[in-house]
Amino acid sequence: MAEKKTWKGIQVNHSQFQGEITADPVFNGDYAFMTLRTMVVQRDANGQIVELDQDVPLMVEPGSPNLKVVQSYVKAGRKLMAWCHYKSWDSGGALQHAFVVRKLDLGDKPYEGPPAESTPPLPA
Repeated sequence: MAEKKTWKGIQVNHSQFQGEITADPVFNGDYAFMTLRTMVVQRDANGQIVELDQDVPLMVEPGSPNLKVVQSYVKAGRKLMAWCHYKSWDSGGALQHAFVVRKLDLGDKPYEGPPAESTPPLPA
């Protein structure tokens, strides 16, 4: 007979982050990895309220519709909001972790200018 599962109570594994991507995403197979920089507000040792940068590791898994979005539209400097859940795994004896992106809202991106070949020559 199958082992009876025990009820573990109400559990939530959900997070939202808003910030800026620090570098171009890294692709490993069908996975995409990127770092989102956001901030946390807290008091320092002197009691001053300070804003500290916080880097959040994000991962997009294979089969996610977000994978094509990341490939096409996400580069360093892109602002976005990510709905995620936390995941950890063992990789050769080393514990790895990231927030798995379930949904992305794209925000501002750095100005790239017109493509070089589309700029007409100056009049003579």
